[in-house]
Amino acid sequence: MADTLQRYTLRNRYVFTGRLVMQTAFHIGGGRNTLSSSDSPVVLTPEGYPFIPGSSFKGALRSTVEKIIPGLPEDAGLFTCALEEFNEQELDEIRKQPDAHICPTSRQREIAQLRRNNIQFNEEDTIYTQLCHTCQLFGSPFAAARMSINDLYMYNKEWSLIQQRDGVAIDRDSEKARDRLKYDFEVVPASTAFDLKIILENASNEDLQLISIGLSEFVNGFGFIGGKRSRGLGACELTNLQVEELDLTISSKEGQTAEDLAEKKKERNNRLKSFLLRHTFSNTIEGQTFLDSHIEALFSKENNA
Repeated sequence: MADTLQRYTLRNRYVFTGRLVMQTAFHIGGGRNTLSSSDSPVVLTPEGYPFIPGSSFKGALRSTVEKIIPGLPEDAGLFTCALEEFNEQELDEIRKQPDAHICPTSRQREIAQLRRNNIQFNEEDTIYTQLCHTCQLFGSPFAAARMSINDLYMYNKEWSLIQQRDGVAIDRDSEKARDRLKYDFEVVPASTAFDLKIILENASNEDLQLISIGLSEFVNGFGFIGGKRSRGLGACELTNLQVEELDLTISSKEGQTAEDLAEKKKERNNRLKSFLLRHTFSNTIEGQTFLDSHIEALFSKENNA
């Protein structure tokens, strides 16, 4: 019970804000329940403005991180399951490997079978402590995400021009257009800007490194959002990134006196009080500086070896 309470006790909070500027047009489908005559309309607010659902950006950020993790130095110690689920035979083969680490997300069917058979097991040790780093940060079927991403709304709502483009289905064998399979779809034009806000709580060092990897890709213009990317849609760049930090941890050092500990607790309480009363964070960090420091930490062990 104490471990569970510790997991949900607020220890830190990071707020990332920035502006996502589209370098090309993009398409995020809005379904058929719209007034648009298009075969594939974009998602709109009730006022008729395009927006980017937070879940769409979260998915794009997660896939960006999962793509890079396998190429990091082994000393970085970061692991992702990439949401890949294994069957019983595949799990047996993986377990034969030395130092095998299997994320519970990859063992969903196995864990479900244990529950159906009423087999008792320690969920804290079997699930929560075994989740890979991306599942801890972005969430999994077994645990909520440590981050939340607001829907991204337009920065400038003085204009909103939805464009319509034509498409046609291609026969892969003949490499020609199929008859009577022409369609159209809507896109939001390039240069449209959206405000981004990410809230990350109880972040570990690994969480900060992972989110730095993902946001760095968007800052440098290698991020993509939405569908139909093979058509050149969805390229974007994250600008004006700022990070606000609320640190509520109490650091302890060897030989620390009771007076020192009491002073640190007082300082921690003052930080929490300032935040609750005046929304004052402990620290505000320029975005690129924050990203650089945490990405450098990923390679520090390799450089010191």
